[in-house]
Amino acid sequence: MAPVLLGLLLGACGREDVGTEVAIPAKPMRIMSTNMCTDLLLLMLVPRDRIASVTFLAHDAVEVIMPGADRGVAINHGTAEEVVAQQPDLILASPWSTPVMRQLAASTGAPLVEIDSAASFADIRRVTRQMGDLVGEPARAEALVAEMDRKLADLAANPPAQIRRVVVWEGDGNLTGSGTLTDEIIRAAGANNIAGNFPAARHATYSMEELLQARPDAILQGESRFNPPSLRESAGDHRLIRTAFKGRRITYPAALHACGLPQAADAARQLRAEIARVPSGPAPW
Repeated sequence: MAPVLLGLLLGACGREDVGTEVAIPAKPMRIMSTNMCTDLLLLMLVPRDRIASVTFLAHDAVEVIMPGADRGVAINHGTAEEVVAQQPDLILASPWSTPVMRQLAASTGAPLVEIDSAASFADIRRVTRQMGDLVGEPARAEALVAEMDRKLADLAANPPAQIRRVVVWEGDGNLTGSGTLTDEIIRAAGANNIAGNFPAARHATYSMEELLQARPDAILQGESRFNPPSLRESAGDHRLIRTAFKGRRITYPAALHACGLPQAADAARQLRAEIARVPSGPAPW
């Protein structure tokens, strides 16, 4: 590591005033995002020439949600060197950002704002408006929220003729229950999330045998390009699951469920369309 950068890091870690608040420009022109979810929302809110960088994870999610939106935008890996080199006038981070990142931001005079994750459509409205205010684009943020609400209202006004029972099952036995964005998306789609009926549990577990016994009309499985192949995915593609749920497995873009984005309403619309194609009647086993 270069001596100057090492000095900056040591100085940042030893400063007593690292908690000092730094003024945020009314319209930041060099915005650095260090979290995939803020990457995506940032790309929706501001033109690319005002973005210093987004994370290396952004591209695959962008290609699913808004292809080409990150073209020409630099990437970062959330390192101290990149903060120094890119000299951002606003850093967007998650509540889990490393202490060194926060300390270095304070040392270099770059304001760092932690953006909460979203577990509901109400959270999406709040986070989108917060980001819009931070980057100087409140009107754009309101437009995104209004479009999301229009789509949700349309879904609510035209419920499906039949409420289908579904469950998110990835192969590792973990279920996504109430209090999650995925549960809200399933409900907005007009379906019944089996795990959402469990008592006060965001996440529960289900073995393959319990899954078959529950006889959901369909199982949902997140699809992510940025995660490497895993044993969990192999279990989710077990021969028994393929056979029992033939025509009843629905994949969805994981980023739309993991990140609180206005496009979560699109995820609900897509899910309703996919569920409508599931064969009627109980699963044939």
